[in-house]
Amino acid sequence: MTSALSLDGVFLVPPEHHVPDTDRAAATQLLGCDDRTLDTLVRRGLTVRDDRFDGRDLFNLALHSGTGRTVPEQAFAFSLRWMRGTAESLLAPRTLSFTLTAACRCADVVLALPRPDRYGGAVIPAPEADVVAGTTVSATIRTEGRAVPLRSPVLRGLVEEFAALGVRWVKLPDALREDESLVTTHRVATCESASRWLARRCREAGYAARTRIGWVVGMLDLVHAWVEVTDDDGETKVVDLIFAGFAAGVPGANPLLTDPAVALRTNRLVPTGFEVGARVARHDCDAPVTVRIKPVKE
Repeated sequence: MTSALSLDGVFLVPPEHHVPDTDRAAATQLLGCDDRTLDTLVRRGLTVRDDRFDGRDLFNLALHSGTGRTVPEQAFAFSLRWMRGTAESLLAPRTLSFTLTAACRCADVVLALPRPDRYGGAVIPAPEADVVAGTTVSATIRTEGRAVPLRSPVLRGLVEEFAALGVRWVKLPDALREDESLVTTHRVATCESASRWLARRCREAGYAARTRIGWVVGMLDLVHAWVEVTDDDGETKVVDLIFAGFAAGVPGANPLLTDPAVALRTNRLVPTGFEVGARVARHDCDAPVTVRIKPVKE
């Protein structure tokens, strides 16, 4: 990473997907720069239309700037501080309150349920299905982590291959979020596209694999994605390429998070019953969907 704002290595939203939703004042605040620096970035290729920018371009530029001063960098540093924790803190059972809300009045709203019971945890009340009708889902959930060896040298090789690509996690338009071709053509990925890439490579190598979506406790309410793959010992294990990549940039991160020989499922992972391509909320408008997952004192 560099110590100053630079477009080197930054993937800009393609023109057909560009949304000029951020004005100059907000842009300089997000990037932590002045107008002169912003003008320099524009001259070097940062897309601008009618003096407005795509917020995703600004976010990606700021997150990977290496300055340590931008809003996205500071937000991620705060959200990922748990990666410095002990193995016990990553694996121990946790009790959490869960609330998923669709802020709309659509007649037919269907929300995904948390399913930590698929990973040895529990949901109270116990779900009978993977979805429920309504604008709010509330439950008490129990999660637990697991760290086991990834026994297949082929699977370990795929994890190492992805790490060697130097892929950056970025915000992308919805139309590109699952585009796994960007992993190799531009070295960028969302958790969805990285998971699709790995699941496909696993299947090509003869291993049963599927993607899974859900949430990570404390991670900015983002929907996350990872891979479940059946290892040589017959056990299905979780492999999370993006979080391994995040951990690689966190000073003092627990080495379990980045070890290609370990399949780590942290106690912060809250799965749904769905793969990449599904949505945690199905409704007929663009109203925001938020999740709140908070610790419950025992």
